[in-house]
Amino acid sequence: MIAVKYIIIAVISYLLGSLNFSIILSRTMEKKDIRESGSGNAGATNMLRTYGKHFAVLTMIGDILKVALAILIAFIILDAPLEMFFKIAQSRETAATMIMYKEFAGFFCVLGHIFPLYFKFKGGKGVAACTGMVILVDWRIALILFVIFVITIAVSKMISLGSIIIAVLYPVLIGVFYQNTVLILIAVLFASIVIIAHRQNVKRIINGTENKLSGNKNK
Repeated sequence: MIAVKYIIIAVISYLLGSLNFSIILSRTMEKKDIRESGSGNAGATNMLRTYGKHFAVLTMIGDILKVALAILIAFIILDAPLEMFFKIAQSRETAATMIMYKEFAGFFCVLGHIFPLYFKFKGGKGVAACTGMVILVDWRIALILFVIFVITIAVSKMISLGSIIIAVLYPVLIGVFYQNTVLILIAVLFASIVIIAHRQNVKRIINGTENKLSGNKNK
C-alpha cells in the first residue's frame, strides 16, 4: 500500500511540475511562447530578459507554489503531520523523514518542470521549483542560499552562476545541519539535476561568453 502511495505522489507531483508558468504566462498574456524568445529557456530568467520583472516574479511565484502544493498533497497522502509542512522537527530522525517526504515530491515536481508533459517535454532548468522545495525543507538553508545567490549575482552579474553555486552548496548545508548520509545523497541528486540543466551555461561561463544582467531598466 505504501508503494502505491508513493507512485500516486510521483505522478501528481510530475503533473503539477509540468505546469510551467513561464510558458503559460507568455502564451496567455503575450500570445507568444517564451521558448521562442531570448535564450529559449522556459524559466524566470528568460522571462525577466524578455518581458520584464513583473512576468519574472509571477513565474517564480507560480513555480514555487506548485512545488508547495505537491509537497502538501504528499503529506496528506502519507498521513504526515501537517504542522511539519512549515516547521523543522526537533527530533533529527523525524526531521529527516519529513525532509525525505518533501524531497520525494519535490524531485518529481522538478522533473516535470524540466520535462513538462503538457509542453512537449521542453521546460525550464528547475531552479525556481528547487527553491520552493528548499524553503519548505529548511528555511535556514534557504535563507543562506538566497544571500549567497544575491551576492554572486551582484558580483558576477550572472544569474546562471548564482544558480549553479547554490545548487552545489545545497548538499553541503544539508550535511552541516543534519549529518544524514541519505539526505546528503538526495541533495546531491538535486544539485546534479540543476547543474546538468545548466550545462550550456557552464560552458559559456568557462568560455567567458555567458549572458550578464545589464543595467538597463526592465519593462
